[in-house]
Amino acid sequence: MNIRSMISNVFGNKKPKYKMLNTFKLLNNSDSSFYSWNGRLYDNNIVRTAVGTNGINAAKLNPKHIRKYEGEIKDSPNKNLARLLKTPNKFMTMFDFLQKMMIQRELNSNAFAYIDRDPNINGMDGIKGIYPLDASSLDLLEDDKSNLFIRFRFRNGDSKIVSYCDVIHIRKHFGEHDFWGEENRKTLQQQLDVANMTSQGINSAIKNTAFIRGILEFAQVLNPEDRDKQIEDFSERYLDVNKNNKGLAYTDPRYKFHEVKSDPFVPNKAQMDYTKQEIYDYFNTNQKIIQGNFSDEEWIAYFETTIEPFALQMSQEMTKKIFTRMEQYYGNEIIFEANRLANASNATKITICEKLGHLFTINEQREIWNRGPVPDGDRRLQSLNYVNADKADEYQLSEKNENKEGEKKENE
Repeated sequence: MNIRSMISNVFGNKKPKYKMLNTFKLLNNSDSSFYSWNGRLYDNNIVRTAVGTNGINAAKLNPKHIRKYEGEIKDSPNKNLARLLKTPNKFMTMFDFLQKMMIQRELNSNAFAYIDRDPNINGMDGIKGIYPLDASSLDLLEDDKSNLFIRFRFRNGDSKIVSYCDVIHIRKHFGEHDFWGEENRKTLQQQLDVANMTSQGINSAIKNTAFIRGILEFAQVLNPEDRDKQIEDFSERYLDVNKNNKGLAYTDPRYKFHEVKSDPFVPNKAQMDYTKQEIYDYFNTNQKIIQGNFSDEEWIAYFETTIEPFALQMSQEMTKKIFTRMEQYYGNEIIFEANRLANASNATKITICEKLGHLFTINEQREIWNRGPVPDGDRRLQSLNYVNADKADEYQLSEKNENKEGEKKENE
């Protein structure tokens, strides 16, 4: 059996397009490398819940290729790209792709995806597939013509150098560093330490309450060997729940047992909730969003602060990296649609369909109710209570002229 690595599947056997590379020198930062934080951020259950929720909600976005040129808008004019926006690569769907990009953005403040191009594919710069990349470290390089490259170093020891033009790069907390988004280490380390210590304290408290602690008072003085043997025998007989599963014991005149009560410290709910909320706030989410117990206003606030910025970043970066300058000039772009009304209450949906139904097609209204499209559903229903503004002006002028003619005849 021939075994091919995933790096061969993603990058193929393309020959490098560079001759000599040097470290790319930044303006304010001495190090142009980026290192994924090895603090195992995603292993923390609070972080995974918050980040995972953002990833799932971002994955609901619907990417679409449109072309706006000379007042005309075309939807999905390129079949190859329409296919890629549903299945970006051989390993995942667009839901998986967006979820992974969002999670990497949240965890590392940087998310990367490699654009695999094939010169034999016509249009859209020959895109064959788009693959999210999760690397342990990255180095920023440039050639003698000032073209930018990134060296990806993966956790299995493999590495690959690709042109930055072929990399979709999404940043978060893009502040002090000239090129990379700021890592979460400095900001989150304290909260994670508190959360981990709290969890360990609760586990220890549970274990401690499962044991009986006390002092054995012997009726006579024993040598150390006999004393230790009596203590070990007593522990095995009466304190080991696996051996003493009947819950019974008998008295022995050789010793008396005095139980020692211990009340282990357990953080109260307010302390635990405060730490949890700090982490949720850092990732722009909250308990109601995570549990799906939110109002319309709370969902809109969450969407605008967390999902919409990601959608805008992806739209601009994918448009920039997928299309050539000429294709962009002719109005090609990637947009991310989101049916925000799908999370609205039924009362809100009914009101919108009743009052603003003329703004939506039949299929768009069905989508609000999580229903599939129907034939001939891409048309709008117009109420007879509405009329074109120009027609309304014509009607009012005509009515005004008729009134004047009527008054003139009466005067005659």
